[in-house]
This record gives sequence, structure tokens and C-alpha cells, in this order.
Amino acid sequence: MPDIELPDSRTKAPDFPKSFAWVNTDRPLYFDSELKGRIVILDFWTYCCINCMHVLPDLAFIEQKYKGQPVVVIGVHSAKFDNEGDRQNIETACYRYNIEHPVIVDENHRIWTEYGVRAWPTLMVIDPEGKVVGSLSGEGNRATLDAVVAALLREGEQKGTLAEGPPAFMQKGRVPSASGLAFPGKVLADPAGEWLFISDSNHHRIIVANPDGEVRAIAGSGNQGQTDGSFLEAEFNQPQGMAYYADNHLLYVADTENHTIRKLDLKAKTVTTISGTGKQVYDRTGGGVGTAQGLNSPWDLALHENTLYVAMAGPHQIWTLDIETTIAKAWVGSGIENITDGTGTSSAALAQPSGLAIHGEWLYFADSEVSAIRRANLKTREVETLIGTGLFNFGDRIGGFPQSLLQHPLGVAVYKDNILVADTYNHRIKRLDLDVRESSQLTGTGNPDLAEETEQNPSLYEPGGLSVAGDMLYIADTNHDRIIRYDLISGKWSPLDLKGLRVEAARRMDMTQAIETIAAVQPGSKLSFRLSPELPQGVHLNAEAPINWSFREEPDSNNGYEGLIEIGKLPVDIDIKDVNANFNNSYFLTLDFACCTDENRGLCIPATLMWHLRLQEDTAAPARIELTASIEP
Repeated sequence: MPDIELPDSRTKAPDFPKSFAWVNTDRPLYFDSELKGRIVILDFWTYCCINCMHVLPDLAFIEQKYKGQPVVVIGVHSAKFDNEGDRQNIETACYRYNIEHPVIVDENHRIWTEYGVRAWPTLMVIDPEGKVVGSLSGEGNRATLDAVVAALLREGEQKGTLAEGPPAFMQKGRVPSASGLAFPGKVLADPAGEWLFISDSNHHRIIVANPDGEVRAIAGSGNQGQTDGSFLEAEFNQPQGMAYYADNHLLYVADTENHTIRKLDLKAKTVTTISGTGKQVYDRTGGGVGTAQGLNSPWDLALHENTLYVAMAGPHQIWTLDIETTIAKAWVGSGIENITDGTGTSSAALAQPSGLAIHGEWLYFADSEVSAIRRANLKTREVETLIGTGLFNFGDRIGGFPQSLLQHPLGVAVYKDNILVADTYNHRIKRLDLDVRESSQLTGTGNPDLAEETEQNPSLYEPGGLSVAGDMLYIADTNHDRIIRYDLISGKWSPLDLKGLRVEAARRMDMTQAIETIAAVQPGSKLSFRLSPELPQGVHLNAEAPINWSFREEPDSNNGYEGLIEIGKLPVDIDIKDVNANFNNSYFLTLDFACCTDENRGLCIPATLMWHLRLQEDTAAPARIELTASIEP
């Protein structure tokens, strides 16, 4: 930790406007009351910004290291895009990026202006007496920030200005989705119609299914980490884009927060890291081999022959990765965040590329921070802009390419001679006709409210990924935790039901946690259950959260059943109508639900119970098997 000399001259920190909204807290926090005697780190951010995302692990490090001490992080969300100014969208972004500290919604950049902030991200440090110590702009400042906090704690102890600990506040929890997904970032459909791959990003796993949604495998334990190995053992960290190499049954994955590229062998069911050190680097050239070459937030992939094209969002470049030699290097983009056409890495400038698709001799990409759709020639590396003009030029307008406006697009796909665009912050899918060079609306109401969707138009919520197979478009409706299937001929759409997802997920659970139970059953009867979880004092069922269950038979583990109860209510009755009692086999039954504390009724606590059942023949047994268990408080 570097030595820090604190400035003697400090100015009073402007307090927060009383009328501004907050998220991630049950009440506002102010310098003249709740924050008095505390070291406060203000994080000026906007949730579209990749550099802002890179600061979040540093803030989490500080929060963990100084837990229980008078240190608090407060996010000041000063929106870049119109969509980011909405309180609900900011709250959803906090869930998506696992932000646990309070965040104030900075309307019209008022707080930003009062503090003299000039760039995202900026950290402003306030001492226990409510005075500004200094600021840190950009990323990569963890050690300096740590040193400043430590020095301020020492100073506060000497002056006697420290409070006993951090301020108390309560958070609202997010209800788990009925689909079983959590912020799926990307989706990839195999053109041959055999596979459908889903980046279940906030569950840190890859779902392998068929185009109808029948789950065949899950890669990833669900734990956030970086472990290679079998599908069951492997760990990911916010995986995003994918590319499929059909000849060898290999799936390549941009493991974004691990800053790596992973290779999934679908036959062997193994995961291997092929590029990236596991740590973010600031290299804008590359040329290293395999896991010796560091990467920076790879967000999407496209495969052409033996070359993986990597949307490297962090340094605002597109890289290539030779899948035979595993050499990774910059391909287009100077590393300067801008929208400048040119060639290769010398004169072209990109701004957070986040979606890739190959069509003919061009690589099309969504350049999200300039709200642009651009393309790079695969042979000449020449970059051309189709739609987009600048870092702060965005909107929702269709027509000729020069007049068209998008808002932070994250995904692209090819359909015939059209480019389909996930116009993410407009909550729509657009169609770009390359022949007449015009944009048009394809689908999406433009309103995230599910009550607004119709048979013709789904209500999308910041869709992040697209993929086409035949005439079917698959949409990663990211903030609605679902995958949409949209028929490009008829215009009909439906949410994709992932059949067998809960059974497959339960199969991966730690069986030692199962409750061993012997149950009396009448011979020849069907299996019926009543599940009555016992909740500890001060905890109640979250009735807004769906209740999921899964059931499977051992040793015939492929014989699985699952169900969903959309409105939470206990006890839960389950009827397995297709299974007769077999006294030679055993069964696993799981129940997933969510609880709240009486103290904080908005806090969502996921809970899972698993029973390992062995049946005992009894002609006098009741029709339903009664099962109960206590959950940990």
C-alpha cells in the first residue's frame, strides 16, 4: 500500500439534494446526519460504462476490507443515456452488477456539477468531518484508494472524529425469475438447428439446449469463479458472447468478468481456458500466446475459419484469437474511445464494441457507447460506420442510415441481407436493410412494462443479444430474464420455455445437503406430496417470488419432472402423475422459493430444500406424502 499524504486544505462537501431518489437503501443518507463521522467514497458512474464496471470490484474490495468500520461507499448515478436516468432501470442495474451500496439518482447531473466531476468513473473521497479530500478519475486506482481510506481512519482516530461504524440501511432484494435465468446476456442458435446456447450471465453458467428449449447440459457450477474442468466443476464470471465451431463440437465463450476466453467441449463436457490471465490488463497490442496474454472485458465472439473475433469492450477494440496457435492480438481500434473510421489499429477508433456478426466479407459490430452499427472488412481491416455519429448522439429514429438513431445497442445478427440490431436502451429490435441503407422497426413495444406487450409485440427490457437460425430470431431479453423466439416470417413470438432446466440444476446440487427421509406409500399409488417448509422467527414467504420444484428418480436420473407455482403460497402440493411408487429406487425432490425478513420486507432471500426419499410400503399410508424441513435463518 503506497504512503499517502493527506491535504491540509479541504473544502466542505456539497450535501445531496433532499428531493433526489435513492436505490439500494430504505432511506436517504446525508453528510449532516447519517454520514457524519464516516469516510465516504462517492462513485460517480453510469451503468452503460465499461470503465465504471471495472471500478466496482475495487469498491467491493474496500467495502469488504473495512467492513464494520466507519467507511461507506455511495454511488452517484449521473446518467449518460436517457434510458439510464430512470430510477427503476438504475435499480435493475444494481441487481445486475451486484452493487450493494446505496445509490442516489443524480438528476440533470446536479451533484456531478457541484463536485466538479468531468468524467466517468470518478471517485470522490470525503473525510469524517464532511470535507472533500480529493478525487480519482478512471480505473486501476484500488491501491491508492485503499491507502487514502487507511490514512483517513488513522487521522480520524487521532482527532476523535470517527463514528462507531457505518450507517445502517436496508436493501430491497430482487425476486428470482420464473424462467430460471438471471440477466441472460447473449444467446446463440446453431444454424444447423441442433443447438441453442444461452449465457445465463448472473448465474455464471452456460445453458446448452436444443432450439425448442430442451436443456441438454449446463456448463458451470453456478459459483462465481474461474475454475476449469468438467461442466459440473467449472466456474464462470458473468459470461457473455459465444461462438460455435460445429466441426469439432466446440463452443467458445467470452467469460467477461474473468477477462478470459473459455472453450467448451460438448462431447467431453469439459471447460478449458484458452486465452487470458484471469486479470484485467491494459494491453492494446497483444501478440501473446494462450493464457499468457491478458485480455480486458471480452464481450462477444464471432468465428470465421480458424479465427475468433473478440469484441474487447474494455480497450475499445476488436481483437483476433487464432484458435490453433492461441495467439491473441488487436485487430481494429486504436484504443481511443471514439467513432472514427479508418484502418486497423492505427486510424480507426471504436467505443465499447459489444456485439459481433459476420456477413460476407464484413464483420458487423454494435459499438455501444457511440450508439452505432459499424463494420470492419475481414481482409483489409477497413472500418465503416453505417449508423452513429458521436459519443453523445443517440435517440430512437428510423429511416435512412444518416438520419437513424439508436441508443446503446449491444447485439447484432444477420438475416438474409439485413442486419438485425438489439437497440438495447430503446427496448426494441431494429432491422437494417443494407441494399437501400434504411433502418426500420422489427419488434418490441419500446416499453419494458410487460403489461404493454401484445400478440404482435413483446415488451423487451434492455435486450442484449440476438441470434438467427433459419427464419427464427432468438432474443436475449436480458432484464426480463428470458429468451424470446420471434418468427421472422409470421411475426409471431413466444418466450422460450427451458424444459428440464430445474431438474438439471438440481442434479448439480450438493447431495450431502439432502434431507434423508423414509416415506410411507400405498403400493401401486402415484406419488403426491405436500411440502411445508418451516420458516424461522422473523422470516416470511415472499409471495411475489415464484416457487419452483423438481423431481427425479434414482438411478434413472434422466427421468425428471419440474414445475412452477407463479404465486408463492405454502404449503405446496405436488402430484407426479406419471410415476408409480417404486420401492427399489430412491428419489430427489427439491423446492426453490424466496423469503423476506419481517424487519426488511423488501429483502429477497433465496432458499432451497432438497429431500432424498426412500419409499416404504404401507397399505394404510395417506394419499399425500407430508414433507417438512426448517431453513436456516
